[in-house]
Amino acid sequence: MKDCSNILVIIEPAQVRQPALMRAISLYNIAKNKNHEVKITAVLPIEKETFNIASVLAVDKKQYHEELVKKQSRWLKAYLSINAIDIKIDSKVIFSKTPGKDIAQIAKQIGASLLIKSNEIHSILDNLFFTSLDTQMLRHAPIPVCIAKDILNTHKRPVAIAMDFSDPNDVLLNYTNLRLLREAQKYALLTDGEIYLINAIAPVVPPVAVDLPGFNPEQLCSQIACQSKYSMIEFAKRHKLKESNCLSKEGPLDEIILSLVNSINPSALFIGTSARKGISSYFIGNLCEDILDNAQCDVFVLTPKSVIRKIPTTAPSKSIC
Repeated sequence: MKDCSNILVIIEPAQVRQPALMRAISLYNIAKNKNHEVKITAVLPIEKETFNIASVLAVDKKQYHEELVKKQSRWLKAYLSINAIDIKIDSKVIFSKTPGKDIAQIAKQIGASLLIKSNEIHSILDNLFFTSLDTQMLRHAPIPVCIAKDILNTHKRPVAIAMDFSDPNDVLLNYTNLRLLREAQKYALLTDGEIYLINAIAPVVPPVAVDLPGFNPEQLCSQIACQSKYSMIEFAKRHKLKESNCLSKEGPLDEIILSLVNSINPSALFIGTSARKGISSYFIGNLCEDILDNAQCDVFVLTPKSVIRKIPTTAPSKSIC
């Protein structure tokens, strides 16, 4: 499969089990059985630590860093020789203060079409004071990112897509929905899975000051929900998807998405991200980052960068989907 032919895998330092590598090998074996060529590149990031005692006490810090990279390179090659037998995997170790940006740059250089990383469980304090590598990937990656969970069976299981139909006139939103569908279709073709569309409708809270004759907040919410459901069903019909596989519910977005995903029990969830940065990401948050730790399946995330680079330079003014 052309768009899954070049996979970039992030290896977690000092971990024996690597779900991201196992997922890449699984996709490689499935593609091989269907006569598709897949190239895998494994990258082991080493993040520079300001208060690393060994680094501080080293007389020649440059030599210390070079020896550290060589040591990790030997470990990575040995690990791949044991856990990826008969599979040619290119390996690379990077030593950086900003591994997320450097990995995104490597993805551009090698022309990677998919980036796979193992899931990490983060506490509230971790997300508040530190920017994890998961979060960096979801904000900088120019290609789809797969956060792999430690699950075994992905063959012939459903594939879920979280879509947003809140604004039919938003061109970027429409392209995002379409790109999510295309990426999910490629994955479902490999794993022989059935596609489900899920749509979480945010409850509308009208201003308290609104006091107009005949104004009914409940009727307004019902109209918005019906319009969103209608848009999803029309989208499914245009792309020849089953109407029975369209699931929609009103409520808090993260809770509804997780509830619908758990009811489907898919092998993967495809979702877009706003990729907020800075202080807005702490107070507003990113929806996909909120559900990563709780979703019991792989999560494929499309960043705005990965969507924009696929949009034609002369984007139409009207909605395309």
